[in-house]
Amino acid sequence: MNSARHVFVFFTILPLSRPGTIEDVARAGYLLPLVAAVLGGIEGLAGWGCERLFGQPVAAAAILAMALLLTGFHHSDGLADFGDAVMIHGDAARRIEVLKDRTMGIGATGAVFLTWLISWAALLQLLSSSGQGVRIVWSLMAVEISARLSMLMVIAVSAPSHEGSGSVFLANLKGWRSFLGIVLSASGLAALALVLPLTGIITAGAAAVFTGLILAAAGRHWFGGAGGDLMGAAVELGRMAALLGLVATLL
Repeated sequence: MNSARHVFVFFTILPLSRPGTIEDVARAGYLLPLVAAVLGGIEGLAGWGCERLFGQPVAAAAILAMALLLTGFHHSDGLADFGDAVMIHGDAARRIEVLKDRTMGIGATGAVFLTWLISWAALLQLLSSSGQGVRIVWSLMAVEISARLSMLMVIAVSAPSHEGSGSVFLANLKGWRSFLGIVLSASGLAALALVLPLTGIITAGAAAVFTGLILAAAGRHWFGGAGGDLMGAAVELGRMAALLGLVATLL
């Protein structure tokens, strides 16, 4: 229970007790699939209600808004920093310096805007394709689990690029804990395959895994490894990829 509390307090804005140390959170990171399932359920219920009241475009926006608000824009901040860092010229040290810069440049704006735009469009298509009812709740749970699977893949195959929160996660979550997180993610997706099309679950999960591996490779090339910003970007881009994969199988 303490492990679950640590990850929920750190990765969401849900009104729970005070968080533990960053090391406590990192060691409990294998429970990220549980956090994802809860968040996906809340998002799905919000989308279900908004669709009945306002229609699908507003419902898609509401789902994306819930995904961002419930996490306190935590992962979007990483995506923004990542977008700025990959747009500049220089060696790994220069790119890491840009990662740590708190200002938003055009790379950050573009990365966030395009990711949110594509995610919103995919959510709109998902609402149109999956039909009304509880199915959207199961779909969003699968998408959010896949997004955290993308992050866990980055952690599983990466070395730290620099000191910071990311290096703490890599030191405490890498190894059997990240493997357990991946297994729990796969188990959650397998369970959801009982109520959703199997091809959709496989495609969504595979898209997220592929996104995580590509980001890990990009991190090694551009930064010499992975940091907290790259992990945050993996969640946002993994969600987008999972949505696209799921929608592609439903068309």
